[in-house]
Amino acid sequence: MGPIERILVGLALVAVLLALRLVTRRFQLPPPPLLLPLVAVLLWCVLGGATRPAGVQWLGAVDELATAYALIALGGWLALECPEALGWWRPTAKILRDLLMLGLSALATVLVLQRLANLNLVGLLTTSAVLTAVIGLAAQESLKDLFAGIELQLDPPFREGDWISVSEESGTVESLHLMSTRLRRKDGSTVNLPNNTVADNPMRRFSQHEPVGNRFEVALGYEIPPARARRLLLRVMVDNPLVLNDPPPEVLVSAYEDSWIRYELQAAQRGPSEGDRLRLRSELLEQIWYALERQGWELPYPVRELKRRQPQRDPAHPTGVDASLTAQLLRRSWLFAQLDPEQVDRLAGSVRCLRFGSGETIVGEGEEGEALFQVVDGEVEVFKADGSPLGRSVVVLGRDQIFGEMTVCTGEPRTATVRSRGECVLLEVERDDFMPLVEDDAGVLEALAAIVGQRRSELEKLSSPDAARRQTSILERMRQLFGLEGD
Repeated sequence: MGPIERILVGLALVAVLLALRLVTRRFQLPPPPLLLPLVAVLLWCVLGGATRPAGVQWLGAVDELATAYALIALGGWLALECPEALGWWRPTAKILRDLLMLGLSALATVLVLQRLANLNLVGLLTTSAVLTAVIGLAAQESLKDLFAGIELQLDPPFREGDWISVSEESGTVESLHLMSTRLRRKDGSTVNLPNNTVADNPMRRFSQHEPVGNRFEVALGYEIPPARARRLLLRVMVDNPLVLNDPPPEVLVSAYEDSWIRYELQAAQRGPSEGDRLRLRSELLEQIWYALERQGWELPYPVRELKRRQPQRDPAHPTGVDASLTAQLLRRSWLFAQLDPEQVDRLAGSVRCLRFGSGETIVGEGEEGEALFQVVDGEVEVFKADGSPLGRSVVVLGRDQIFGEMTVCTGEPRTATVRSRGECVLLEVERDDFMPLVEDDAGVLEALAAIVGQRRSELEKLSSPDAARRQTSILERMRQLFGLEGD
């Protein structure tokens, strides 16, 4: 075959390979190997018809070896990868496919070199005891890694994408090779662990398809009853949308120590990423701090201190200031601005000021409640349930806005979930806080019913008759809640 014919045949083979590549992409099959076949075609075109000078006849071995390697790669793709992708049989372990390809390539190498280059590799290795011993000693660790890799593939303790911790290394499994396992650390770097190290050491594993446990500890002071502490910690975890309900979060008393009680918290989340677990843990610890502050509790300090430490109040936090400032804050809202100033002054003495951290749930949809809230600083976001973990965002409320007034006035469950956006400060007004005003002047209920009814009618765009009926309904319900049915 002349040079022109060889080039044309080579081009035809390349065209067939490229067409095969396009067909497999269309039918979503594993792509065929291209590099080895292209190299084999190039060497066949260059060396196949060339006359070789005496003494360099071994050049023919290069051409035949490249062709043999290309045929082995194509055969492995056609006989193993394609049937697995079509579901004809279970996938073969990658390391076994690699060993099969390596064995066939070694056999082809021995046969071609013995036939064309008169090089008897088998005889050379079997007759040289010293060389065999040297190779055996040099490959001892490599053989351990090789057999460990086979063991990991035959009975895999993890899959690609799982998070594992082996010895002093941890990360997400990127790939398992003949000799090593590649992990991607939290900082983005990769590390190759010898398979022998992976197989011989204890391993921690988190699967990407299963709930992942997040366990950490919190220490609280003895002045907090354990039952109340457990309820508070559990509520913080339940309210976080990233914590799964199945399995449910759990809080256990871990130990009594010199200055505090240690609690163990267990929460489940999706995804094995170490970064995700650390971020959720950080978010929960932050929200626990705010929850403790709202209850007037603080994190413990060593009892060996001779002088009790006085907590430093954040100047931006209005808790503890006189009632006059609270009354001024209340009058800035649409609800309390329309009440008698003296009534607002009396009410201000009972109002609580609360601070929430970012992402905390203030009220939950469907919950019972007896308090309304006014935003003093920051923002809150209102969500309606739609089947997703967070729900559908409805509106963002800012400074001086009121929410929860219908629960206070009618006793109905919360109609939406409200969460903080960043740190925010709220005023909490409970239904019982209105009782002294109602006892002195029952007309307070009519004023509140008129204000709330008008506000709801404007939001819902009700006609005048419907708005009047809404106001009457609210007033009747408030009379029942405040025990004035017979008045």
